[in-house]
Amino acid sequence: MAETGKEDIKRFSVGVVWEGDGKGCGEVAAGAEPVKIPIAGSKELDGCGIGTNPEELLLAAIGACFVNTWAIFLKKLSIGYAEPSIRVTGELGKDPAGGFKMLSSKIYARVPASLLAERRADVQKTLSLAEKYCIISKVARGTMSLEVAVEEV
Repeated sequence: MAETGKEDIKRFSVGVVWEGDGKGCGEVAAGAEPVKIPIAGSKELDGCGIGTNPEELLLAAIGACFVNTWAIFLKKLSIGYAEPSIRVTGELGKDPAGGFKMLSSKIYARVPASLLAERRADVQKTLSLAEKYCIISKVARGTMSLEVAVEEV
């Protein structure tokens, strides 16, 4: 296995604060000029439900990475889709070891019908490349099933 040099290491950080117990709420501060995201446990898991829950943040991270990576390959293959769009779903279930865990996630690449009619094979290739190179989906795939599907719009 090739060694990774120190110059190849990229570091990222977010700030997270919380107030109260499990029914409390908090805030994530992320980005170079921090954007503050209200967070809370989901009502389905007995949280207060005010803000984005950790499960949604996980799906958002998968989605943000995937759409960014997909946009790179759309450009490389000269596919004119200026505003690529996706939606991401996830299923949470009981963990045999206790508590809950994410069981699966599905990325729906929303592609205009006209683009699919003209360049379906090329669009599929960009999606395969995005799936291969998206950093966050690689991590997610290590712990749950992850599927990519085309959603014609």
